[in-house]
Amino acid sequence: MARLKTQQQTYPSTLKRVKIDPSNYDQRVPYDAFGNPLQTTPSLVVLHETVFGLQSALNTFIKHNPRDEDQVSYHLLIGENGESVEALHPRFRAYGAGYSAFDGEWAVLNPELPGSINNFALHLSLETPLDGENDAETHSGYSSAQYDAMAVVLADWMNRYKIPKERITTHRHVDLGAARADPRSFNWEALQQRLAALGVLC
Repeated sequence: MARLKTQQQTYPSTLKRVKIDPSNYDQRVPYDAFGNPLQTTPSLVVLHETVFGLQSALNTFIKHNPRDEDQVSYHLLIGENGESVEALHPRFRAYGAGYSAFDGEWAVLNPELPGSINNFALHLSLETPLDGENDAETHSGYSSAQYDAMAVVLADWMNRYKIPKERITTHRHVDLGAARADPRSFNWEALQQRLAALGVLC
């Protein structure tokens, strides 16, 4: 897939960046609420979907949200046309998954709240197709351009942060509240083929 190699080479210059409100993210912290050391280098990737349009998600991130329950963000979003938008640099902690764990791993940062994977996770969200702007179990799926862009982003993160393929997961998998189903209608094979073409496997 020569197009993926070309896209990989041009990725840094084509990446769009937006500035989101500080209420929707924080620093990655080196210690948990009990003084135990934490890893601050990202070691997990969680895939999401926006449910509504890309701009709708960005509008939420840009807005000042003083209430904890309203604060949300992803590091990067990919539009239906394949446009990649960085909402938050990976060095920061996004609020992508609340009550969550990955294979029993989480970080408790507030002793009064349950733990989450956010302190060591990167969050990537795909723009949902129009027929998926609902709570149905499935929709028509994501575009080829989105899978192309996602593979390029993941290859970059996997190489930069030494994240193994086994640590790419979904919001559905890490959500301990069993309330999240995203990303719906996800085609793992489409992603695997593209990551293989870029020299990494998922």
